[in-house]
Amino acid sequence: MDVSRKVIIALGALSLILLTGTFGYYFIEPDWNLLDSFYMTVITISTVGFREIQPLHPKGQYLTIFLIASGLTVGAFAVTNLTSYLVGGQIMQTLRGRRMEKRIQSLRGHIIVAGYGKLGREIAEELEEAVANFVILENDEDHFLAAQDKGYLVVRGDASDEETLERAGVANAKALVTALTGDAGNVMVTITAREMNPNIYIVARGIDDASQKKLKRAGADRVEMPFKISGRRLTTLVLKPGFVDFMDLFSRTFAADMHMEQSIVAEDSNLVGMSLAELNLRQKTGGLSIMAIERANGRIIVNPDGNVRLSGKDRILVLGDTSQLERYHKEYGLKG
Repeated sequence: MDVSRKVIIALGALSLILLTGTFGYYFIEPDWNLLDSFYMTVITISTVGFREIQPLHPKGQYLTIFLIASGLTVGAFAVTNLTSYLVGGQIMQTLRGRRMEKRIQSLRGHIIVAGYGKLGREIAEELEEAVANFVILENDEDHFLAAQDKGYLVVRGDASDEETLERAGVANAKALVTALTGDAGNVMVTITAREMNPNIYIVARGIDDASQKKLKRAGADRVEMPFKISGRRLTTLVLKPGFVDFMDLFSRTFAADMHMEQSIVAEDSNLVGMSLAELNLRQKTGGLSIMAIERANGRIIVNPDGNVRLSGKDRILVLGDTSQLERYHKEYGLKG
C-alpha cells in the first residue's frame, strides 16, 4: 500500500473517532450540547490534559478511555505516514502529475506511445529528436518513473483502458503507436483506441504473420514487426550502405522542418485525369515536391515527370515543410 493511501486511511479513522466521541458524549451526558461534546472529544484524543467540562458519567469515563487509546494509536499512525508523505515528496509528485495532465489535455495532433519498454524507448527518443508532441502510456512503475525522469509526458495505467487513453488525450491525438510486448495487449489497445477515435492513425507492433492479421482486423492501419524491420535494414546496409546513410542523415537533419506525407486521390476527385504539369503543385504550394505515386494496382512511379496523369485511388507521396503542406491541403483538399 502506498503512503498516500495510508494517509487517507489514517485521516478517515481520525474523523470516525471524532464523530464517535462527539455523538457518544452527546447521548451519554444529558447536559452537553454538540459543541461541548466535540470539544471534549478533541481534548481527549489530543491528550492536552484539560479538565472535563463537567463530571463524567461512568459510561462517559469508559468512552474517554476508549478515545484516548484509539486516538493515540491512530494519531501515531497518521503522523508517521503524513511525515513520510511530506518528506518523501509525495505532494510535489502529485502536483507534478496534475500539471502534466493539464499539459496533456491541452495537446492537439499529438502521438501516443503505448509501452515504454526497449522498443518504446527507441520510439520516444526518435519522436523527441523529431520535436514531435507525444505522450507515453505505461503501467509498470519502474518504466513509468524512467519516462518521467527523461522529462516525457507520461500517463500511468493500462494502455487498453478507456480512462487511461482518455487521460492521454486520445480524442485529440493524430496517431498511436502500440509497442507492448504481447499480441493480446496490442490488440486490445488498438480496438479501444479505434472505438474512441475512429480517425486516429494506428501503428501496431506485431510478432508474426498471424499477429499481423489479428491487429489489422482490430483496426490497425499499419503493423510492423521489429525483427523484419531489423532484417531489412541490415540487408540494405550490406547492399546499399550509401542509401541508408543518406536516409539517416536526411531524417535527422531535416526531421523538424521537412515532412513526408501520403495522400489518396478519391475516385470522384476533380484531380482525376489531370497531369502533374497541370497540377502545378510546386508553384501553388511554394516548393512542395512529389516523390512518388503508387497506382491502385501497386505500380510505383518514382520521381514522376509532368506528363504523368492522376487516377482514382492513387497514393501520392509528397515532401515539404509544414507551411507547404498546409497550402497543399487547402489548395487540393488531399489528405492521408
